Amino acid sequence: MCTRELMRVDTPYSKIEALVVDDMATQQTTLRGQLGMLGIGKIDAAGSAEDALRMVRAKHYGLILCDYNLNHKTDGQQLFEFLREGRLLAQDTLFFMITAESNYNSVASASEHMPDAYLLKPITAGDIEDRLKSQLDKRHALLDINKALSKNDLPAALLACDALLAKKDRWFMHALQIKGQTLLDLGNADEARQVYQGALDLRAGLMWAQIGLARAQKAAGKFEEAKRLAQAILSSPEGDKNLAAYDIAAQALEALGDHGAAMQMMKKSAQVVPSARRQRQLAESAYRNGDLATAKASLQKAVKFSQGAITAQAQDLLSLAQTQIDLGETKEALELIADSATRATRGAQEPEFEAVALALRAQAHALQGESEKAAREAEQALAQAPMTGKADFATVTLARAALLTGQIETGLKLINQAVSADHENSRIQQLACKALNDTGHKDQIEGVVHAASKGLKTRLHEAKMLLRAGQLDEALQAIEAELAEYPENTTVLLECAQMNCMALRLKKKLDDSRLNQVRDYLARLEKLMPGNDRVAQMRRYLRETLAALQGNSPFSISATAAPAGRAGA
Repeated sequence: MCTRELMRVDTPYSKIEALVVDDMATQQTTLRGQLGMLGIGKIDAAGSAEDALRMVRAKHYGLILCDYNLNHKTDGQQLFEFLREGRLLAQDTLFFMITAESNYNSVASASEHMPDAYLLKPITAGDIEDRLKSQLDKRHALLDINKALSKNDLPAALLACDALLAKKDRWFMHALQIKGQTLLDLGNADEARQVYQGALDLRAGLMWAQIGLARAQKAAGKFEEAKRLAQAILSSPEGDKNLAAYDIAAQALEALGDHGAAMQMMKKSAQVVPSARRQRQLAESAYRNGDLATAKASLQKAVKFSQGAITAQAQDLLSLAQTQIDLGETKEALELIADSATRATRGAQEPEFEAVALALRAQAHALQGESEKAAREAEQALAQAPMTGKADFATVTLARAALLTGQIETGLKLINQAVSADHENSRIQQLACKALNDTGHKDQIEGVVHAASKGLKTRLHEAKMLLRAGQLDEALQAIEAELAEYPENTTVLLECAQMNCMALRLKKKLDDSRLNQVRDYLARLEKLMPGNDRVAQMRRYLRETLAALQGNSPFSISATAAPAGRAGA
């Protein structure tokens, strides 16, 4: 890695700071020279994806030139997708892929994300300038929109979109596409639907508008219509490999309770792009639905695809070991767990990893008849892990270990906690039911899983009834007591946000402490459910509440409907 000022004259590109990612020193030198010919003097170089990741985290770059084949475990496309999904690239960072593979376009178009441009080797400074000029022209046209988006000022972004749309120039469709997505982010599903439908009226068959329309219907809770639109895209010649359409269809099917059909959608999308991310999604769905063979095969592929790469995750190894145990392959599971301790994967050094690994060993040894060893390992796992269960794989794994080693009360308590931690989450309910069934406690499903979900629903309903009866303080006390008990329950967080907004409306005055509380609930929800439709709708409800209290819109106490039903993703 190095930085230096090259001799140059001022050009339209002089203020850009660039990063070259290539494992070959000679190619780094060539690319640095070509960028220097364009007047770019501040140029850093990275020889691997890992180096590039560290540098992007430490510094803002206007342009990244990355070689597709880095000759390491992580290729350029994996690096790009990791940066995009982790939101590590700034709004104005341009990412150009450099490749010798003529079929890269088909690789990129079927991937999770498309770079801003790609260049086929051999390339010249003129090739880079052509792509750079085109992208900078686009950036300049969308400058006001992107400035607002970079500040997360979505209302301002909408105004900037409308200003650009009024010009009716060549950037019209770009502005329309951004407007649709911004409306979805604001929770305005109906307005977004109108934007996407308007785009299709102008240009039939526009793929991004078709996808947007399906997303808008899903966001509005119209899951049957979202499923129909997504399946229509997938049945068309140009949309048969569209990953977004597969995702929308799977999410709609999950929301409709058709978990088997959702799994089939995930299976098809993993065939289109067999990435580690897709394989993980498929494995999780297959495991919940009892298709252990598919779960095992998918997890093995995820481990293979990501081994040694920045996309590797320790959770893959733990999930694979649990699947092997369920299949009766206890010897293989124990070998995998022993091997996992030496693998440098993300999460392997966290305390929770060792607790879950111990719980898995306890399960395997219990099934092998080594009851004393299993009991010791289960005790150690439970001692290392907190007893405040979450709605996650780790809690259910610990519960399985407890149930298989005779600690029935502890195991049932953990299952109850896992379900209560997110009581409307059908996925955790499936995992809980499977754990009880597999460990010989099928008779406890009704009393533990269903009762936990029903009990929380009843208590939330009672809190709402207190509010409707005018007992505001009692209602808020009741709902916040549930949140204290289940701090990561997304439904309880949403109810807390909504009821505090309703309290502001009923009192008809601004209360900074209550507003900050609602914002805190929403921030926590964003971490638990990033990009979720219901969270966007709750943010909209908060904005409408503030507008009403500030006298910027007609005030309506009756506007207290909860956001649309739980999204399927």
